[in-house]
Amino acid sequence: MVEEFKSVLKNRNFVYIWTSQILSQLTINIMNFIILIKLFGQTGSAIATSLLWVTYALPAILIGPVASTFIDMVDKRKVLMITNILQGLTIFLLAMSHMTSIFILYEVVFIYSLLNQFYVPAEASTMPSVLKKNDLTRGNGLSFITQQASLVLGFGVAGLLNHFLGFDNTLYLCALFLFMAFLSVSFLPELKSKLTIPPDIILAIKSFLDNTLEGYRFIKDKRRIIAPFLLLLGFQVALTIVIVSFPVIAKEIFDINLNAAGIFIVIPAALGAMISAFNLPRLIKKGWRKKRIIENSLMILTITIATLVFVIPELSYVYRIVAGFITVFFAGLAFVGVAIPSQTYMQEITSHKLRGRVFGNFWFLTTVVSVIPVVFSGTITEIFGVRFFLFILAAFAFTVFIMSTKYADSWLNKDEKIYTDSRS
Repeated sequence: MVEEFKSVLKNRNFVYIWTSQILSQLTINIMNFIILIKLFGQTGSAIATSLLWVTYALPAILIGPVASTFIDMVDKRKVLMITNILQGLTIFLLAMSHMTSIFILYEVVFIYSLLNQFYVPAEASTMPSVLKKNDLTRGNGLSFITQQASLVLGFGVAGLLNHFLGFDNTLYLCALFLFMAFLSVSFLPELKSKLTIPPDIILAIKSFLDNTLEGYRFIKDKRRIIAPFLLLLGFQVALTIVIVSFPVIAKEIFDINLNAAGIFIVIPAALGAMISAFNLPRLIKKGWRKKRIIENSLMILTITIATLVFVIPELSYVYRIVAGFITVFFAGLAFVGVAIPSQTYMQEITSHKLRGRVFGNFWFLTTVVSVIPVVFSGTITEIFGVRFFLFILAAFAFTVFIMSTKYADSWLNKDEKIYTDSRS
């Protein structure tokens, strides 16, 4: 299995950006857990955790498109360095302040997200710049492994760190991780763009607007871009709702202590995701179409979510934990089976000149579109329970599966053929 990734791991520049990603993901997952638990512990409200996401979304609404356009006009290495160090400083100052007011927590999340509007598109557009086209699937696979491993370690140990080190000392540790991420990306070569920021302010604004609109037009006008773009968008919104509802899911579906929730829920999901990420490059190399992998994953996801809604809560404690572990494992496996092929395909057919805008706009739209569902999910969850929303997610996955199997090929074939040798 490791042989599949040797060519990627021998690439020093990939290792630098990958190391930064590991540390950044680990930091955000530890922070997410301790802040979610603190908010839920102080308020006992799903609405309070939903508002946390709204706070996270505001910077994307305010500067998301401008930030993603900016990434395509500057040295991405410098952006990665600056955002890492400023995010680390933000967390460090929170720890030094010794304040745990929910309003302070919201403010820190806002600042962190503001910086993330620059970090995320810079990281996503750097990956194809340091990897060969044939290594993109492997690189994306390792990136997803990173995300899931960080989720396991972050959510798995966050409760223990918070218990033994305390809230402030856990934040100091997170700040240290981001400083190490800053050091890692500092070894990257310059990643300057051929585009430049005009010295005249009027021309600069016009250039920003023109480049931003160019990115949106490229996404809108290419069916082979808009299809995976919308698929990823929908599933990222769904994942956001699940993450925000994590304390409620632990309580209503599994009936387990919140401090143990990271172990019993996140670990099996992440293990499934990692196994999927390891094996997807091999399946694609053997000739599996990305579309086939996505459709199989959609059906698995539908079954697993339906099981969580209708079966798991009705079982006795021991059977609920065992069956829940297996079900969540396959849910993680299936989610990555949708995400990696979709993201890889988008990277393959997007010009390097537009990658920052395409992926920046993706995260911008994901954040903006998530706001209303997340707010309503918090409100309706308190009224109808989290099982109702999980049922909607299962119905969504099944609907996408039906649309893909029946209509996707004929709809995509109407688009111009971007790569004559591509396997979608």
